[in-house]
Amino acid sequence: MREEQGEGAGRGPRLYLLVGVPGSGKSTYARTELADKWRVCLDDLRFMLSRDPYAPSLQPVALALEEAALRALLGGVDGRRQDVVVDATNITRSRRQRYLRLAASFDVPVVAVFVQCDLQVAMARNRARPQPVPDEVVERMYRSLQPPDLSEGFEDVIYVFT
Repeated sequence: MREEQGEGAGRGPRLYLLVGVPGSGKSTYARTELADKWRVCLDDLRFMLSRDPYAPSLQPVALALEEAALRALLGGVDGRRQDVVVDATNITRSRRQRYLRLAASFDVPVVAVFVQCDLQVAMARNRARPQPVPDEVVERMYRSLQPPDLSEGFEDVIYVFT
């Protein structure tokens, strides 16, 4: 695992885009290995809106809140520009393009962090959560997962096995 340096080390901010199925360890990785970066979590935004955070009707509102937060942080809220982590599944290329375009509009490079694990491990971790994602959804996402690669426009791809 390579150690990333912050803006104070002579480089500008980066957007770290987590990629992985529910239960793969994305949030745990973000809280431990990327703890010095601002973190925007789509699940947390949905939890702010409702006791039923997986209701489809919440998705447009949560995405609008996420985009507003990312624009403020990438744009240097209060004159501060530092690394930002997007904590969401981001399992498809099409989903990731939204973040790549947004970061490009602020001239911020994007690093994909691909958090991988066995399906059974992810499902067991997910079931242990207070509000688990249904098993069939985790399985469907696992089958639909498109690993990130540099051809999408990432500055780098970091592979994490949990």
